[in-house]
Amino acid sequence: MNSGARKSVITLIAVAVVALAIVIVGPVLYRVFTHEGVRTGDFDAEQLKPASTSAEGDWKIIGGDDSKNTSVGFTFNEVLPGSRRTTSASTHNVTGDMTVKGKNLEEATIVVDMATLNSDIEVRDVNVRNKILNVDQYPEAKFELTKPLDISSIPDSGKRVPIEIPGRLTIRGVSNDVTVPMQAARTDDLVLLSGNLKINREDYNVLSPEFVAAKIADEGELNLRIVARKQQ
Repeated sequence: MNSGARKSVITLIAVAVVALAIVIVGPVLYRVFTHEGVRTGDFDAEQLKPASTSAEGDWKIIGGDDSKNTSVGFTFNEVLPGSRRTTSASTHNVTGDMTVKGKNLEEATIVVDMATLNSDIEVRDVNVRNKILNVDQYPEAKFELTKPLDISSIPDSGKRVPIEIPGRLTIRGVSNDVTVPMQAARTDDLVLLSGNLKINREDYNVLSPEFVAAKIADEGELNLRIVARKQQ
């Protein structure tokens, strides 16, 4: 085979390899850069029954993989060269307790396992956990109630009402006082809370690494759906 023919064969092989790589890798890359992730959803208010127990007492937050249980996550815009997308991640690995005395919520703690946040794209999740949230060093995020809250406005009919919960939010070891706007309902032996808290990631020292292609917007949301069951 002469040198010209050999070069032609090599060129054809190279083109075939590139084409095969595009066919195999292209859909994966497209999904990584366009998939919007897994967002914490709201409750179905139409399905709520009246409460079967009083509000006063101790309540335990229900985590686990059931889609109706507690879920906490985040939503941020990511800026890519020539485009912008919204990305969400969430986890059901949430624990905590609440205590109601009289008409007041006296104590409340919510702890989120940050290492289990899932956007349904493993490559992206690994980068977020290791390069942005540093979950090895900061495995948990926490919300703690900072003062008693009158919750007598929450009826026992299953109807949702707005409340604002004052507390201290800790992410990556940085704590800030916040007020979380939520919709609250009492249904059966459960308390349901849902809402979105606007946050600035830099307030919690959550930085966007220079070597990551997508730059994360400063402003985003913390998405919450809390389910707590009355303890006997």
